[in-house]
Amino acid sequence: MTTSDLSSSDAVQLLSDGTPSVYDDLLRHARAEDCAPVWLAGADCRLGVMPVPDDPVGAIGAYDPYRVLAEWWPGPCPEGCTCLEPFLGELPELTRSGEEDRSTSPRTFREAAAMAEQAAAWGHLALVRVSRPADIPAVVGWGGACNYPHQDNVRLSAVLRSWEERFGAVLSVMTTSTLELSVAFPPTTQEEAELVASEHFAFCPDQVDPQNGVVYTPRSYGEKIRSATRWRFWWD
Repeated sequence: MTTSDLSSSDAVQLLSDGTPSVYDDLLRHARAEDCAPVWLAGADCRLGVMPVPDDPVGAIGAYDPYRVLAEWWPGPCPEGCTCLEPFLGELPELTRSGEEDRSTSPRTFREAAAMAEQAAAWGHLALVRVSRPADIPAVVGWGGACNYPHQDNVRLSAVLRSWEERFGAVLSVMTTSTLELSVAFPPTTQEEAELVASEHFAFCPDQVDPQNGVVYTPRSYGEKIRSATRWRFWWD
């Protein structure tokens, strides 16, 4: 495996021989090797833009993902407003909390490998010195969400960890302004999809308005992500 430095930090290395099969093998051994793979698209994907804590992994673990999302939640709606229907008050509790950890399920690895087949056509495979993909934004100082002062990469990664565990959602692709996840265990009912939609709205404000003429509520967005095996988050 041939590597080259991608940024000023030695935490990220670009693999010159990255393939979907290489990605699959690296992902399955990420916890043991303390290195996680991710596909990068764009000149440098805005790495090294945001500050990185001395102990980013420990900093991520200090945050409760529900409290993070509740702080970012755009609700409650004023009286008569329905833009966050059916959740017009506080952020609902996180669905599937306390269930099994699906982050290292064989199905999670298979779904990420399937996404790699597409990403390999236009992305570059990189290796980050961290044991799980969820921690990558915080460790590399990703700058894609830097226009949103209420957000930071450490708290983004805390939420991504929770999604890894509850949904087998793996951060597979990073660009200068997007995070794309493969999802092995997506919500399959409308009720659960709406709960997940509320998390997405708190995580990334631009999920509400993708600027394609459609403006979503958690209810309508829930229909979009129900059973979806790909989640894409874009910050304008």
